[in-house]
Amino acid sequence: MSIVKTDLVTAFGAYYLEEGQNLERLKAAIRQPAVTPSYAKPIITESDIYRSANTVLGEIVQAFQKGFTTKGDLTFKPNEIRLRNAKIDVSLYPDDVKASWLGFLASLTEQERANWPIVRYLLESEIAPQIAHDMETKAYWGGAYVAPTPGTAGTAAGTLDGLKKLIDDGLVATTINAIALTALPTPSTMVEAIEEFHDDMLATNEALEGTKIRVYMEPKFLRNYFRDQRNTFGTNIDYKAGVATIDFSDNVELVALPSMAGSGYIFATPVDNFLHCRKVNGMQSPKVEENKREVSLMLDWYEGIGFAYNQLVFAFKPA
Repeated sequence: MSIVKTDLVTAFGAYYLEEGQNLERLKAAIRQPAVTPSYAKPIITESDIYRSANTVLGEIVQAFQKGFTTKGDLTFKPNEIRLRNAKIDVSLYPDDVKASWLGFLASLTEQERANWPIVRYLLESEIAPQIAHDMETKAYWGGAYVAPTPGTAGTAAGTLDGLKKLIDDGLVATTINAIALTALPTPSTMVEAIEEFHDDMLATNEALEGTKIRVYMEPKFLRNYFRDQRNTFGTNIDYKAGVATIDFSDNVELVALPSMAGSGYIFATPVDNFLHCRKVNGMQSPKVEENKREVSLMLDWYEGIGFAYNQLVFAFKPA
């Protein structure tokens, strides 16, 4: 990692001039918080793979007869969610802030550069939100695990298998239920499309009627749903704006995931079927090491996302 101050030096000069500048004048770009795992059931496990068995009991009811006529098989099918080891490695030379407007982030009295204001600022204001941004925008939905190349930094998208890959693989293997809509959703047909998705899901498995379910989509789709609702029913006396449920199905919640932005997918599953697995609850603080005048920040963790039972996942994949 480099402290890139070229534009700052060009504009403000290659020197430090004390003018009351402080951390309040450092304005970071807006970053995306981690939303996707907040809707998943948290699982803490010590294993690299979270394994479960999906049970299926076949039909057992039959007409009465005096003789014992056995019927019904109990089938166990394997299911697993892989946790992947993710990390951040960041290094910097704190002295790079000298001879610039950023000089207030240096220290004239502290010899331990790990204790300089630039390092504290990086730890407290930048690293945690950037991890969440990277995972939400690159990994939780669009990620596909890529084994590391020795000596080469990997990508956030290669950290773990995201929901899109899991859904695509499940649709190919027919372990996830494919929902085919009559037409691609448009801003003026969004309510109709979501209701069709819901009806097709129940037609596939009528036992879901009354089960607490979430239907996930990109934020644009949910906005279009609300706007379509308003434009169609806004003049009705009992119209309520922004209700994220399907009419006559209060057990079904509509959720917008920032990670799905631009995907065009819609998927649904019972609330407890969506899992977020970690080895430790929460995120630890990065380890800080100083070597001569260089400071390194390191953090690693295990994380995985997926479904406990693929057969309870329903997905629309755009052509």
